[in-house]
Amino acid sequence: MTKRLFGVFLGISLFFPGFLAAQEVKVFSIGSGNVAGNYFPVASAICDAFNARDDSLRRCSPEPTPGSVYNLKMMQSGELDFAIAQSDWQQAAFEGTTLFAEGGAMDDLRVVTPLFKEAVTILAAPDSGIRTIRDLRGKAVDIGRSASGRNASIRNFLDEMGQGLDLFGATYELEPSNALQELCEGRIDASIFVLGHPNQLIQQALDKCEATIVSVAGPGITEFINQNPVYQVAVIDMEPYGQPGRQFTTISVVAALVARDGVETRLVADLADAIEDAHQKLTADLPVLDAGILKNPEVLNMPIPDHPGASLVQN
Repeated sequence: MTKRLFGVFLGISLFFPGFLAAQEVKVFSIGSGNVAGNYFPVASAICDAFNARDDSLRRCSPEPTPGSVYNLKMMQSGELDFAIAQSDWQQAAFEGTTLFAEGGAMDDLRVVTPLFKEAVTILAAPDSGIRTIRDLRGKAVDIGRSASGRNASIRNFLDEMGQGLDLFGATYELEPSNALQELCEGRIDASIFVLGHPNQLIQQALDKCEATIVSVAGPGITEFINQNPVYQVAVIDMEPYGQPGRQFTTISVVAALVARDGVETRLVADLADAIEDAHQKLTADLPVLDAGILKNPEVLNMPIPDHPGASLVQN
């Protein structure tokens, strides 16, 4: 910097001491998930929508993470401003149960906007003999890496069903891409995911080795939903996968953008407003959002209240 420019900035700072501080850019982050999953591209698109509004003093940054549980714990410690998380883990964090019991209830957790449904999706190898959820007994099953949200969700789901991992003959904790390879090569019988549809990984499994999707249904599942209203009956439509007319019944949670109540109301409102304005582009660019960005928390059985900033946009 030249002496003349330095003098100009010095003079400005002396006569207007708040000038330079006022120009500081506030960067806020959205905790997402694995870059190969749905959360990261959705968070990236949301940040792009916000940043495109020419607000040069506030910038949104998508952060790749291990997923829902990690995101919520980082929010609890103050290291994330916003996050995408499954509704079952939102409830656990809000109430301070299961994996969040030690840290205490995060009762100031709030929904900014629901995003999309995430279905429990069981992929079975073609020669596994698995046709129903009951056929998983004694089989070699992948449930995801131990630090992942899907691993925690599957363990919690089994626990609520009065089962444990000993239901399976062998349990594997694999990355999604590795699970696909192991499934197609016949080294595991099934892999369980919790994800939005359509999904590229599912398409690859169907195309590469003719894997099949298994329905998650039956009297035990109905009783589970009645006792756990954060879960809902869902249908996996196979038309996007090139199988028109085929559907599989399962259960789902809801992926939502969340923040703590203390996050500035105006920032939350502007972020929610940017998502609303970019709705058509988001749904066009992201197939998982084809049904539209979900807007009715009551119908979706969201377990936590709306953020005041989100309500400001709706009003």
